[in-house]
Amino acid sequence: MARCSFCGRHSSDVRRMIAGPGAAYICDDCLQLCNDILRDPTPFSTAALELASRPPVVVAAPSLGTERNENTAAREPLRTVTLEIEQKQQGMTLILHRILYYQDFFELQYLWIRPPFTAGFAFVPRIIFFLKDNTGTQWTGDRGGMILARPDLASGPNNAVYQGTARFRPSPSSEARTLTIRAADPLGQFEPLPAQPWQFEITLA
Repeated sequence: MARCSFCGRHSSDVRRMIAGPGAAYICDDCLQLCNDILRDPTPFSTAALELASRPPVVVAAPSLGTERNENTAAREPLRTVTLEIEQKQQGMTLILHRILYYQDFFELQYLWIRPPFTAGFAFVPRIIFFLKDNTGTQWTGDRGGMILARPDLASGPNNAVYQGTARFRPSPSSEARTLTIRAADPLGQFEPLPAQPWQFEITLA
């Protein structure tokens, strides 16, 4: 039976289920929630952070062909800008590592250093981004980003390091000179003192 990729309910538990690519599905309730988030101008609304903090629904997805994987791996960025800037708050550090520009998108690579999650935590966390350049163009979300645990980079048992990549479309225009990057931890809303979003100001070369 199909399961909603956002809430995990089966098709028998919801009114409508919409099929997406591969094994992705979304139910009518989660679709309504997404529409509410889109109508809310707040970059990090309570609804958006709640949705992003849900444990992922594990589903089987068709594997990509070997040829497609090789082509993706061989694709090189057109330009790379090294940032190496960081901010600290509430025992956590977010480091923006670099920006990679491709033909029709760009990627933000970062490191997130924070206290480790308790044993048995259901999933590796993620960070939600809101970007805006001086021309008024905006990018929201993580756009297919991924985040991986990097225990080899941790300096001790009190620190965990996560390496992330967030992808955005399209790339900034040639008129863009500055980029404001705001980042929020969806799980931060459940802390006794909710963490405020990080904010970085980047000059685009």
